[in-house]
Amino acid sequence: MRDFGLLLSVICLAACAYQGPGLTLVDQRLSWFSYLAADDIREQCVEGSGDPDRYRLVYNAGFAPRQDGFSNIVVAEQARGYDVIPARDGSALLRQVVDRGVTLVQGTILPGNPIAPVRALTELSAEETAELARLIEESGALAGGPAGLRLNSQQYYWLVAGCRNGRFFLSGYEYPSARYDGLRFVDFLRRHDETGVVFPDPPPADRIVARPRCPSQRLNESRSNCFNIFIGEEGLEGNATLL
Repeated sequence: MRDFGLLLSVICLAACAYQGPGLTLVDQRLSWFSYLAADDIREQCVEGSGDPDRYRLVYNAGFAPRQDGFSNIVVAEQARGYDVIPARDGSALLRQVVDRGVTLVQGTILPGNPIAPVRALTELSAEETAELARLIEESGALAGGPAGLRLNSQQYYWLVAGCRNGRFFLSGYEYPSARYDGLRFVDFLRRHDETGVVFPDPPPADRIVARPRCPSQRLNESRSNCFNIFIGEEGLEGNATLL
């Protein structure tokens, strides 16, 4: 029985590891935290390999549940990610995915969900790729951290990860904060986004309600689509799957 439990754990870890865009909504949900942590980029980031730099930028735009007022349907807000897939000539593909949330009826994912993730690809020239790399650096992302930062899915934040010159980094930017105000790459991503999905700005800072934690299952509080992640000394810490 112990060996069987160990086998199940190994299978779960393998299923939850991000290895590229999922073919289904369930695939994406299983690997979401691995995607946020950029496990795939970290694994391939080897100093001295000579591989071109890679980046992942994820915008969490109030990924919080709300009732539609007429039924037991819960709709989550938006999260969107950008992967910079480099070529040897200095150009890159900007791979985009926008997750507008999972629609649930009494905890069941609706089939044929019309708000399933939207995907797009944009070709970046060598000059544009270099510009984005510069903007990421000017945003302070290469320094990583800050260690101890807690991010709640019901808030607004950016996560920026990548491999620059064979060294992995991961940085978080919570809104509102001075770090968030110092972001330099957001307008670039807006200009090159081809998903057709509106890019949501955060509300005014004085309307933000701090949410230091998710509701507690132990207290029977609803925690649909709510999760916390933490930036530790070694990268991202938090849940393993959204399902």
